[in-house]
Amino acid sequence: MPFKFVHAADLHLDTPFRGVATQGPLLGRFQDSTFRALTRITEVCLRERVAFLLLAGDLFDVKDRSVRARLALRRELGRLDAAGISTFIVHGNHDPLSGDTGALGLPPSVKVFGPDWEDVEVKREGRRLCRVQGISYPDVEVRDDLSARFRRTGDGFSVGLLHANLGGVEGHANYAPCTTAGLGSRGLDYWALGHVHTRAEHLLPGGGVAVYPGNPQGRHANETGPRGCMLVEVEDGGMRRRFIPVDGVRWHKLEVPLTGVSTLDGLLATAMEGVEARCAPELDGHAVRLTLTGRGPLHRELARPGALAQLEVDLREQLARSHPPVLLESLRDSSRPEVDLEAVCAAGGFARTLLDEVGFLAEDPEALARLWEEETLGALSQRLKRLGVDALEAPRAEWVVQAGLHGVESLHEEETS
Repeated sequence: MPFKFVHAADLHLDTPFRGVATQGPLLGRFQDSTFRALTRITEVCLRERVAFLLLAGDLFDVKDRSVRARLALRRELGRLDAAGISTFIVHGNHDPLSGDTGALGLPPSVKVFGPDWEDVEVKREGRRLCRVQGISYPDVEVRDDLSARFRRTGDGFSVGLLHANLGGVEGHANYAPCTTAGLGSRGLDYWALGHVHTRAEHLLPGGGVAVYPGNPQGRHANETGPRGCMLVEVEDGGMRRRFIPVDGVRWHKLEVPLTGVSTLDGLLATAMEGVEARCAPELDGHAVRLTLTGRGPLHRELARPGALAQLEVDLREQLARSHPPVLLESLRDSSRPEVDLEAVCAAGGFARTLLDEVGFLAEDPEALARLWEEETLGALSQRLKRLGVDALEAPRAEWVVQAGLHGVESLHEEETS
């Protein structure tokens, strides 16, 4: 019997957005964004007439759920219940079972998995659609491989609902760690995972797939691009997966090249054009981190004390008046001064010698290794290791090249100042 379901995770309802320096309408749009994403997930379920919704942990941002967040969840799950759509929930490290006061009941169509593994049969019109298995975090830290408790219990489509770190993804606490080999050995068809905020799909050995839908609403500048949920259609033993964006405020990292820009007005216009080209008008708002790149005559102007901060204030005000409004998260300067490297080489002198030495080191791995073994750099490496900081065994060639270019640029700045 064909059926559909939606898989979402990491709602982080009522995220405070403490790092967002804004006010007025923009602040309200950020504070409401996680709730609006949940509403859009509900609307996807209703529009697609799915059989059930899977929520793979971290529904709330903190262990002590806010009343606002709990009421919002209850309201949306009530809409699904009225439409005959079931919901299956596991809790993760941000919203473990120990944080639930039990003060707010959920509709009867909602199944919240407890601290022990459970297997539930899903039926429609008396016919079995599939099985859903799940387990929740009893408390914040779970270091065991919870996936080891899952197993195929019969024929038909089987789903595993779990909040876990598959393959030790960096940037996320290594809770409920698991591997593709381990998940594949359980014999399930679809692993509905949560915890990692970047969308990913992993084909498992022996068949099956493990999916992270990512969080439905980006919360900072490292969570860029469309965010949403997965719609899964199961028919004739196969499945089709489709990502559906539901975010209302979208984050971006954009570069603004200084090359060919000679005036501050031109720089502002270039920045505004770049933002407008990337920011979809149908969303509630956007947030951008802008980085100035390339080489140009404005580099020296922006290097003056306070210049970059003043430009940031002006640009932030302009972007806030856009439609939809755009928050400037920060303006960063990675631009470099205009330096004619061919002219530097032709002129000779210390700068030419520095560039020649850098080129030699970059092409000779043994010379690079000797550089790292020299007294000053070697001592620095050992000191970093004693402090518990991972240090490279040898410097990277591109770092040496960049250091040389910075040296030449500094010489150029001194000569022209």
